[in-house]
Amino acid sequence: MAGSFFTSVAVNLVSKIGGYMFTPIGRQFGYVLCYKSYVEDLQTAVEELEGARESVQQSVDQAGRNVNPIRPYVEDWLGKAMKEAEEAQQMLERGKTAKNACFRGWIPNPLVRHRIGRQVREATEVIRVLREKAQNSDFKKVYDENIPPGIVIDPPFPVTRDALESRALIADDVMKVLADDKVHVIGVHGVGGVGKSKLLADIKNRVKGEKLFDEVAMVDVFRNPDPKRIQGEIADSLGLNLMNMETTRGRAELLHQRLTGLKGYPKKKILILLDNLWKKLELEEVGIPCGNDNKVRGCKLLLTSRRRDVLRDDMDSDRLFELKVLEYGEARRLFESLVGNRVDDPDFAPFVEGVVRNCKGLPLWIVSLAKTLKHRDLTAWRSAWTNIGGSVEKLIVELNYNDLKEKRIKSVFLVCSLLSGLISLRDCLVYCMGLGLYEELWKTIENARDKLSTDLHSLKDSSLLEISLF
Repeated sequence: MAGSFFTSVAVNLVSKIGGYMFTPIGRQFGYVLCYKSYVEDLQTAVEELEGARESVQQSVDQAGRNVNPIRPYVEDWLGKAMKEAEEAQQMLERGKTAKNACFRGWIPNPLVRHRIGRQVREATEVIRVLREKAQNSDFKKVYDENIPPGIVIDPPFPVTRDALESRALIADDVMKVLADDKVHVIGVHGVGGVGKSKLLADIKNRVKGEKLFDEVAMVDVFRNPDPKRIQGEIADSLGLNLMNMETTRGRAELLHQRLTGLKGYPKKKILILLDNLWKKLELEEVGIPCGNDNKVRGCKLLLTSRRRDVLRDDMDSDRLFELKVLEYGEARRLFESLVGNRVDDPDFAPFVEGVVRNCKGLPLWIVSLAKTLKHRDLTAWRSAWTNIGGSVEKLIVELNYNDLKEKRIKSVFLVCSLLSGLISLRDCLVYCMGLGLYEELWKTIENARDKLSTDLHSLKDSSLLEISLF
């Protein structure tokens, strides 16, 4: 009985000793014998980890666009996943170039295969643990707050250089200034219909194509600015969802955070294009970062307006560009390019010059009229030749004139219009004083002259006076 007991104990002891001895030995042999399958397992694991990492990164990017702070363990996982994937790829490359054979290539080199096989096996286990962690419930929501995913940024348009050389040159100059880190606000001014909005759209496409900024937003401000609408359009372009914010102030604070960037994240270069400004826009009310002087901070602004003083004084532009009407030659080339072979028809050719000149060098009217006349008969061409010019000019003058706030400045404009603007400053002063426009300043001629000079600058800023009086 005792002998049977000792025999059983001895068998168990030998079995355990054998297990402790042969399992590690078998594992070491496995690194050599199963080398190829271990490498294939690692390749598969890396591909699966990369897929999981891309999915998590997309969620992180979306949350970042909506100013949502990312959970620390997600950021930590992304860093580890990238590091392990890179190291695994390097290991696989070393395995390809290592001397894996001996005896003139007849048999695999067991020493090399054992070392690399062990490293591959260990890396595969680490990567599998990382991939499984990304599949648990903690990674379903990668941020801590509060706003649903934003709106996808619209794709860039194809980049083309403006066929009008004068516009292409202005666009080139604006692009150079945009690249200057010392310039924050750029203004483009000119009369209505001169092509400011078209220039802005072209620059937006060029900026996107050349990747000059990380993000670009463009808004038409209109005559009576609606801060809530402006906020919404900027947010849409940046992929920021403001639907959960009802008040203008709340939306402004969230937009401000988005434009200044989240703490701990790389600062993005953002360009905001505000088209068609008629008066001062309070940037703080919209949510565009600025100081007490309404000077923009943290991003760049490109603005357009008919009024130079709005851009210069109210928006404190660092650089100003004037977009002038087209010279006749360039205006005619634009018209002919749109009308086609009609300009070569002997019946229509005599009217081309008159029609083009009636458009007063305004691209908006040239394009609109050319498209209208392209398929119209001779009667329409004759009508455009005789009538269209006056109505185009009248419309533009009417719009700018009605925007003048003071009756006195309106009267000064009417005086200047008596001789089509060809009047001396002295004569203009005499007429204006005769009409009693500067009655309160009659104490000295110098005071009245200074006030008139200021009013004339207002007319020029409003694109109603294109030449200086002499």
